[in-house]
Amino acid sequence: METSSSNFENEYVYIKLLDKLINRFILESKKFVEYAAFLYGTVDLGAYDYKSSKLVCDFEYFAFTKSTKTLISIRNLLKVNHNEDVYMLVRSIFENYLSCRYAQETENIDSFIFNPVNLALAYYNVQPDGKIFNREKIEVGQQENPSAFKTGLDKGYYTDFYDILSRYSHCNFGTIDCYTENNIFTIDKNSDPLLIRLFVVFVFSKIFELVVTVEGEDFPDSRTEKKCYQLVIESCEFQLKVMDYLNNIHQSNTDETLIYRNKRMKKLLKNMKRSLQEELGSVDKNLGKPSHGEL
Repeated sequence: METSSSNFENEYVYIKLLDKLINRFILESKKFVEYAAFLYGTVDLGAYDYKSSKLVCDFEYFAFTKSTKTLISIRNLLKVNHNEDVYMLVRSIFENYLSCRYAQETENIDSFIFNPVNLALAYYNVQPDGKIFNREKIEVGQQENPSAFKTGLDKGYYTDFYDILSRYSHCNFGTIDCYTENNIFTIDKNSDPLLIRLFVVFVFSKIFELVVTVEGEDFPDSRTEKKCYQLVIESCEFQLKVMDYLNNIHQSNTDETLIYRNKRMKKLLKNMKRSLQEELGSVDKNLGKPSHGEL
């Protein structure tokens, strides 16, 4: 497919603005971890031997802190065009988000907190079929696949999205194009620089919205709270714009060998776009209107 110079110019601008969003998410997330993230439920458990609902918050803060550290690693990889490795880390953040949202909705603290801790300490053992047993040979749980955690509008894009992320996490020859140029192997190819940045912002904005922009969260002041809410809105609005741009690229692609891939990508982008309308925290979304502020 021939790409016009205007497309190259648009992609360059979009890439720079997505990089700017990544930087803003890192800045606000690092601050949030410092002023808000605390093991409230774990402290209650140690002091009062009481499993409170605050343990779900502990898991949320864990997933968010883990994702923030991963996002910093992603930024470093993007700087050297190691986009394929970024896909693997995006999958990690995506799984953090799915687990976090599912834990919120089910409050199953055994599956997300106590079973993993006991497995790490070898008090529990897991069988090949995923069943978890304690030292008395009593079944105490089941290891779940991330597909079991998808809820809401995440169900619409999950299969196609997770397939792409997993493709780069395994030794999959379907990614050969990222490592070759004119039938010669190379480690210098900058593959899909716009798409991968969209995926990064897409998954991180979801866990940020789910954990940070929630009514009653302990912000240090109203200005910080407003900045975080504004970041979610501006991020979602800009993602919609990039998704429309990429959809048009796939729509206009006349390469017959890519007909089915383009069709699948258009379906994925449509479902991702739809999911952005879903309110995960306390942000009042009214997407598709003019931007509330500059990126």
